[in-house]
Amino acid sequence: MYSQLCLADCNKQYVSRWRLNQVMDVRQLQAVRFNALGTYIDLACMSDVDLDLVRDSLIQKVRRLDEIASCYRPDSEVRRLYEATLADDTEASFEVSESLWWLLSKAEEAKQISSGLVDVGKGGVLAKEYEMSDLESVDLYGHIELSHTPKFVRLGRGTLVDLHSLGKAYWAERCANELAVEFQSDVLVGLGGDISVSSTSMGTYFPIAIPKDGRSLYQRGDDVVYVSQGGVATSTKTTRQVCYRDGEITHHIFDPRTLRPSSKGADVATVMGRSTGMCNVLSLMSLIDVEMASLAIDNLGYSARLMVNDSATFVGGFATGVKWP
Repeated sequence: MYSQLCLADCNKQYVSRWRLNQVMDVRQLQAVRFNALGTYIDLACMSDVDLDLVRDSLIQKVRRLDEIASCYRPDSEVRRLYEATLADDTEASFEVSESLWWLLSKAEEAKQISSGLVDVGKGGVLAKEYEMSDLESVDLYGHIELSHTPKFVRLGRGTLVDLHSLGKAYWAERCANELAVEFQSDVLVGLGGDISVSSTSMGTYFPIAIPKDGRSLYQRGDDVVYVSQGGVATSTKTTRQVCYRDGEITHHIFDPRTLRPSSKGADVATVMGRSTGMCNVLSLMSLIDVEMASLAIDNLGYSARLMVNDSATFVGGFATGVKWP
């Protein structure tokens, strides 16, 4: 969640033109950082397209994600689904939007790959954080099952779908791909630090800073990777606190096996690979169980830098200061 586009000056909202390190292919880029969804959004593209038009298109897409997946909005699709489940005594089937179906299909893949460590059906754990009016109605365990009929999903009574950063990561990937086609430009999109690059030329390398301590602002000396296609995601326990259902206030990474805040795993995990969404899945997994995550990262052909007590462990040939792929 805290990888970031490495801007020339992070304190400026607009950086009209900037260049990559001279050892890379020298291409002019333009970039902007703005706030939405309670976090920051990074956007970069080639200098021969209208940055404002690209930004406006991205804002519309981000608003759509908020309408679908925000647990904080009582009128979002996932909150309305939760309300609908209460009308039945047991689980029932519901028709959902194409966009939510797509996100839930990604979440199902994430659950399988992570052996259940990443589970978007456990929204009840943070029900208090989302200011749910009746905490007893929200199912801590939840149940989500995609039906064989497209756009239909079976939900257990009181299930709150919590896509959280997984939703933002996959949406960043989707947005980058759509914007690259729409504007015929190499594009980088970062939602809350989950960064996706979509390139038709494969010749543009975007510099992405990955601080070892999970900071959300670049500082000179931070590690930097140069990405022309694919994604980078960083998850950390160190920068955000939330209020759990039982009133405990601590970091937002919980272990679905115990329904308690994760007490093991890495402190900060950065994963790089083909899919930004999967990078996020693997980085979240790393904060819960380093051993299981390292095996999954290696098996899938991704790479990672895992920070535990200021000590770095590298998986899958992770390297900084180099071109990728």
